[in-house]
Amino acid sequence: MGRMAIISVDGHVKASRTIYRQYFENRYLDTFDYWVRSQEAADVPDAGNLQPQLNVESQWDSQLRLRDLESQGVVAEVLFPNGLPFGDRRFEDAGFSHDHDLDRQARLAYNRWLADFCGETPGRRAGQALVAFDDVEQAVGDIHWAKEHGLGGIMMPALEPGGTFFFDPVLDPVWAACVDVDLPISQHGGTGAPAYHPPGFAALMTLATEHSFFSGRSLWQMILGGVFDRFPDLRLVFVETEADWIAPAIEKIDRRLGWGDDWMGFSTHIGRLRQFKKFAREYWASNCYAGISPFTATQVPMEHLADGSGAPNSGAFHIGADNAMFGVDYPHFESIFPETKGHVAEMIADPSINDEVAAKILYGNAARVYNFDLDALMPDIERVGFDLSEIDGGVHTVTSTFR
Repeated sequence: MGRMAIISVDGHVKASRTIYRQYFENRYLDTFDYWVRSQEAADVPDAGNLQPQLNVESQWDSQLRLRDLESQGVVAEVLFPNGLPFGDRRFEDAGFSHDHDLDRQARLAYNRWLADFCGETPGRRAGQALVAFDDVEQAVGDIHWAKEHGLGGIMMPALEPGGTFFFDPVLDPVWAACVDVDLPISQHGGTGAPAYHPPGFAALMTLATEHSFFSGRSLWQMILGGVFDRFPDLRLVFVETEADWIAPAIEKIDRRLGWGDDWMGFSTHIGRLRQFKKFAREYWASNCYAGISPFTATQVPMEHLADGSGAPNSGAFHIGADNAMFGVDYPHFESIFPETKGHVAEMIADPSINDEVAAKILYGNAARVYNFDLDALMPDIERVGFDLSEIDGGVHTVTSTFR
């Protein structure tokens, strides 16, 4: 097999405060300037989650970012936010403001900037637009705007208390719009988790323990709500949610579905109310993907990535080689940068990972899900990519990884 490269399905970007200002309507500039002054007065850095050794400009400097990632063999990226204006929570990637209008204006400014940022490297960045679902008609318009402006997907918004559950058919126009414009929707880890107080070790570890649950709620809600039956071409990706919860969740759902409806005590009505026809693992195989990030060989057994997803009700569900993707999580503090190739080496050192499986996980699946053109990327793959034989012959040990 020829040279390979990585399409990282997990990168984070933001504009500087100075740059963000250019993307707000004039009527919001006084409010924005006041927010900037308050941040500066409080000595809040102009950065989101960032590795200390990285330049803060790596979040918005296109060429600096390219140099860093190309040194790791990364040829393209899927991009999520790393902080928005007016955010009340410093390390909230997608931002959050208690003012509904300012919350929307922050998303719009970010999306406008993101479209320009991705346009600096045509075909190499799939920016995920921020879209709220509280106004369905508005959300549909935002999704079409994202497609028209070259963005590569939609980031699943947080399911806040009182919000619309993802199984509610009222959201069908949103899913229909995603299918119409051929954009995947990505659930990023931690979205919708509470802001634990007071801050400190207990709050951090509580979030680390619970974030997969809050990230995973969309999976079972959309399966059990029949969303994939109504929209069979919808693609849903779970990025940086960790991966060890996925198989138990799928198996638990399928086990209960296998009991039939009699155990609920009113099977006649429940049977008629079911809006889905298949087992959960079948929807995973056809509609769902895991963006394993930051990628380490400890997140999920490698043989479970190389294997298929298992037959219905077989009790042996695995994520599968066709549904797994590789994330670097640049420039977050938990990123595997700059030791990305060491983690590739650990992956391919496992006897279950052959060249074909490695190619799918490293870049093939991401190209298919996020609509990257591999033919157009080939000159960059040849320039910054690597041979697996060279990687496999290198050092497999990594020295500073978040596990």
